[in-house]
Amino acid sequence: MSKYILVGVDDSPEARTALHWAVEAAAERDLPVRVVRAYLDEASRWPAVGAEGYLPPPMPLDRFEHELDGAVRYARDRLGYQGGSGWLANTDPSDALLTEAEHAEMVVVGTRSRNKASAAFLGSVATAVAAKAPCPVVVVRGERRDGPVVVGTDGSPDSEGALAFAFDQADRADHPLEVVYCWQPQADHHASIESTHQLLKDWLADSLQKYQDEFPRVKVRASVLEGRASAQLIAWSDTASLVVVGSRGRGGVAGLLMGSVSQSLLHHAASPVAIVRRAKES
Repeated sequence: MSKYILVGVDDSPEARTALHWAVEAAAERDLPVRVVRAYLDEASRWPAVGAEGYLPPPMPLDRFEHELDGAVRYARDRLGYQGGSGWLANTDPSDALLTEAEHAEMVVVGTRSRNKASAAFLGSVATAVAAKAPCPVVVVRGERRDGPVVVGTDGSPDSEGALAFAFDQADRADHPLEVVYCWQPQADHHASIESTHQLLKDWLADSLQKYQDEFPRVKVRASVLEGRASAQLIAWSDTASLVVVGSRGRGGVAGLLMGSVSQSLLHHAASPVAIVRRAKES
């Protein structure tokens, strides 16, 4: 089966933003868009069954179908008739997206602006999909913009996948790429902070060479910064078009699906965030 860009929609403005982002990503990759509109969770908005004789309102399938048809039509208008397809799924949204993600190049979902209230909303769909999907997941907030692609790396296998995705995205979108490595000096370092910083810069430059050879058009700037990776990358997200990280970094705990950096970015970044899981070894 051929690959596609998968996007989840509902009746929210955030879903429309995610759809627009997905269609642009599909156009850059010459891929179709697969739209999922799941509605099982809509039942939770109904009043609870109370007095005898109470009948819940009928499920508004016509409205759900209209939302799905509109999203598919939007994709086809921009990608051609074969560029859009859809599924109206009578199941939980995260389950529906994970089912379709098996054949996806990328999954795109929307979320609200960063604030304390958004954490509960995000947890129901975006976090579950980002943690379990077998392909990169882009969680979109805000309109698409022309800032740099920013990628965090720590030399772990997961961040290798993030680097490959970030170089590819920067190349396709014709955006510059900022590669960020973060470290926190310890009081008991035997070497000076300056010499350690230079060693890290040299290592980072060497580690990026293979990607620069593969994507010679991408303008790359690499930075070694002191401080927590999550805080630094959240700050970068204010001007980035996309922030890319691996699902778990070098300090990740085996068995956990997402690390603290990716979790923090999903909840607090101002830009879209791409979570890239380590590719399965063949």
